[in-house]
Amino acid sequence: MLVEFDLAGAEWVIVAYISGDKNMISVVESGKSPHVATGTLISRVSEELILKEHDLLGAATDPDIIRKVREEQLPEIFDGDPFLPRTMTIRQAGKKSNHGLNYDMRYRRFALENEMPETDAKPIVELYRNQAYPGLLDYHEEVRNEIKLKDRTLENLLGRRVRLLDQPGPDLWDKAYSFKPQSTVFDVCRIAFVRAYHDNSIVMRPARFKGNVHDSIFYSYPNSASHDQFLAFCMKIREYMTIKLEAKGRQFSLGVDVKAGPNWGAMEKVKLPEIDRGAAEVPVVQIDQRAWDLDRAVRRAHQTADQTRPSVGH
Repeated sequence: MLVEFDLAGAEWVIVAYISGDKNMISVVESGKSPHVATGTLISRVSEELILKEHDLLGAATDPDIIRKVREEQLPEIFDGDPFLPRTMTIRQAGKKSNHGLNYDMRYRRFALENEMPETDAKPIVELYRNQAYPGLLDYHEEVRNEIKLKDRTLENLLGRRVRLLDQPGPDLWDKAYSFKPQSTVFDVCRIAFVRAYHDNSIVMRPARFKGNVHDSIFYSYPNSASHDQFLAFCMKIREYMTIKLEAKGRQFSLGVDVKAGPNWGAMEKVKLPEIDRGAAEVPVVQIDQRAWDLDRAVRRAHQTADQTRPSVGH
C-alpha cells in the first residue's frame, strides 16, 4: 500500500512563529481551522456563521447565487457591517489568503491566480495584511533588513543558508520572504527521510521510499504486514518528522497527517495516538551531514551512469 506523511499547513505554521504575529500564533496553538479563523479576522463574522455559509455554498463562485443564499437562508450574516466577499464564501477567502498572501503577494496577482475580479481581491489582501495578521508587515521588513545587513544571506530554522544575488525588487523579496518557511519544510522532510534510511529496525525493513513532494514523503508498505506493525511504522516516520524548531524564543514542531491506500486516489486518514509535538529531540547537525553525504552520493551515481551510458547511434 502507499503511505503519505504530510506536514499539515507547515509553511503557514512556520510563518506564524518567525513573524511573531500574535493572531497567527493564537490560531496555530488553538488547533482551530486556519481558514475559518482567517475568515473571521478579515470579515468580522463569527466562526459559526462562516461554517454555516460554507455548508450552504461550498466552493460556489457565482456572486448572484452567493448573494441569494445569504439573503434567504443566512440573513444574520449581514449584521454588524461585515466584509463579505462577493465571489466566494468567507471560508474560501480565508483559505485562498492563507495559501497566497504570507509572502506579500499583491492584489492583482492574487486576483489573477484565483480567477477573481481585482475589485474583489484588493480588500481581501488589505484586510489580511492590515487587520488579520499585521505582524506580517514587520516580518517582511525584518527579512529586507537581514538581506541588507548580512551580505544578502538568509538562514532557515535548521541552519541552512542561501545567498540571494538578484537585484532589489519584487523578485528578490518574493524569494527572500518565502525562503525560511519553504526551505525549512523541505529540510524537515529530508532529515526525516535520512533518519528512516538509517533505521534498520524490524518495522522499517519492509518500507520502501517512493518520493518527496515538498511537504510530504511517500512510502510503500506490504499489505501482508500486521496492523500493529503498520501502525508502528507510521509512528516511526511521524516521530522522525516531529523535529523541534525555534523562532523568536518559541519552540514548536509541525503536525504530521498520515494517509494510506492502494493508490493516490483512494487514500484514507490513518489514526495514530497523539504525541507531544514539543518533545522531539533531533541531532540536526549530524543528520544534516548525513543528508548532504547521501545527496552527493546520488549525484555521483547519476554522473557515473551518464558517463558510462553509450551514445545514441553507437
